[in-house]
Amino acid sequence: MTEPVTASASPYQMAFDLSPAAQVIMNHWGCIDDVNQLACTLLGYDKATLLGQRLANLVHPDEQAGLFRTIEDSARTLAPFEMDCRVQSPLHGLRWFAVQARAHQLDDGRLSWFCVFNDITDRKRHAAWLNERNALLTALSHNLPGMIYVFRAGPDLGGRLDFVSEGVREMFGVTPEQALASPWALYDRVMPEDLTRFFQQRDEAISDSVRLHSEFRVLNAQGEWRWCAADSISGLDAEGLEVRCGYIADITEHKLYQEACVAAQTAQRASQAKSEFLSRMSHELRTPLNAVIGFAQLLRMDAARPLHDDQLHRVRLIERSGAHLLAVIGDVLDLSRIEAGALPMSIEPLQLETVLQDAANMVAEAASQARVTLALPDAPLELSVQADRVRLRQVLVNLLSNAIKYNHPDGEVSVRAWQENGMVHCAVVDTGLGMTPEQLEHLFEPFNRLGAERTGIEGTGIGLVIVKRLVELMKGELAVQSERGLGSVFTVRLPAADDAEPSAFASLDNVPTTSCEATIVYAEDNEVNVQLVRQILALRPGWHLKVARNGHEALALVKAEPPDLLLLDMHLGDMTGFEVDDVLQAHPRTRDVTRVALSADAMPDRVHAARARGFSAYLTKPLDVVVLLRCLDELLGGAGVQHGN
Repeated sequence: MTEPVTASASPYQMAFDLSPAAQVIMNHWGCIDDVNQLACTLLGYDKATLLGQRLANLVHPDEQAGLFRTIEDSARTLAPFEMDCRVQSPLHGLRWFAVQARAHQLDDGRLSWFCVFNDITDRKRHAAWLNERNALLTALSHNLPGMIYVFRAGPDLGGRLDFVSEGVREMFGVTPEQALASPWALYDRVMPEDLTRFFQQRDEAISDSVRLHSEFRVLNAQGEWRWCAADSISGLDAEGLEVRCGYIADITEHKLYQEACVAAQTAQRASQAKSEFLSRMSHELRTPLNAVIGFAQLLRMDAARPLHDDQLHRVRLIERSGAHLLAVIGDVLDLSRIEAGALPMSIEPLQLETVLQDAANMVAEAASQARVTLALPDAPLELSVQADRVRLRQVLVNLLSNAIKYNHPDGEVSVRAWQENGMVHCAVVDTGLGMTPEQLEHLFEPFNRLGAERTGIEGTGIGLVIVKRLVELMKGELAVQSERGLGSVFTVRLPAADDAEPSAFASLDNVPTTSCEATIVYAEDNEVNVQLVRQILALRPGWHLKVARNGHEALALVKAEPPDLLLLDMHLGDMTGFEVDDVLQAHPRTRDVTRVALSADAMPDRVHAARARGFSAYLTKPLDVVVLLRCLDELLGGAGVQHGN
């Protein structure tokens, strides 16, 4: 491709031919007069091909016009020129060259240009990569929601910033120029106590050359305090000096989410603690009442040793006072659980008639003593509602009880029920005292008895509050109409349901009159409760009672000889009733023993849990002697009926 240099060549020719730079001599017409060996190699042509060629014809068509103009300008002014152009080499492909040329005027007036070529293809590619990277970084700095920065430590605390992105405007309310002039433009927007901590964390990260993560509050462009997080890593600049490359992000929403999670966890723990407290309080308050009410009932029912009239009156006062205290305890605990959001509901399709009949049976004696007629719908209702059985019965009992208490002798309480617009309506109508409009305004205020506290009628003032909230928890409504002296109408509206399955709960007035031979194991760690149940069961001579004082004794008795029925207290000294049940369910020999829960813990979630485990009944203390006997008579008589309470 190139010709050898002969020894006879002049030193100047040899310097030209062997130059480490690619050189070309171009004449007045822009044609190549001479070219050295390196130029031939770089351009990819032999010398013979290049000689006489117009230099502009070798470059890329896009640069030809520019090269022509540059040569013309140099010919007119004799000024040197420089330009970058591409050459399509037959050997090397498209290459970039930097061309430097100086014009020289000969004696005859013609011009020559002495040109030097440098291959800058790699430099051009690197420059293109840098441009692409810089364009990407520019786009990121303009569009990222946070702020990119480069920080350099200095002799003072503030240091200086080499670069900040456009995000500084939104986050700090200052311009990039202000931040670059002094980083204190940013520091002054940080909450002072946070800034002190940031400086400490930053300096420690710089000292140890480790990653920095710091969180602080910033007064942004809108004048709002926002949480931000700065993260940076150590790097080196072009001179090899250490800098910190970092990113600041707004983490306010993340902080709020964290705070909400902490608050939720705290509330959950508080709710759980409150539920456990209420459960313990229920147990501790009901346990002594169990003895008070239970033994009072036994004294009143003891046909072998009947009481004198004055003694009977005193026993009834004890029983009545105990029942009133029990009602107060139950209402307060229920209201507390409702307000704490810790009242579980088991919503299911229910036959309204069955629940209504149970409620009516529970208030029948009170109606009889008050000489108030209780009238239920004659025809079968055939209405089903979506509700919680225990809570719906509680609602109806409360409304019926109030209608009886605030009535007058020979008054009437009637119940009407119908379905309309997808809702089942159940109205309790009384002919009692009624209420004024002023009293109606305060009807659902806790502990406000609307003046009834001066009448001698017992009550707590929170029963209707509980009723209203229970109905709302069951996705229903409670409506009230009343007129002073004419009575009141309380209407419960609940979502209608498809036909409910026949109730597995026996009506409370279906009581067997005889009992069979049976063995009962009673697990109870309280001696007073043992004595009470022992005397109650003595009313059924055919029943044989075995007592276990703790959970392990109960398991031993049941495994040795499975009884006909296990009466199980839910809070034994060494085990809970559910733990005893777990062991029994694990053995085929004891798995089918009939179990009745007996507990001072009247919390509905415990009742629902026992039902889900297959307990035949869950009876709460204080025990109602009649209810206990009815329940055991039914279960031991082979009826296999479940009870709810």
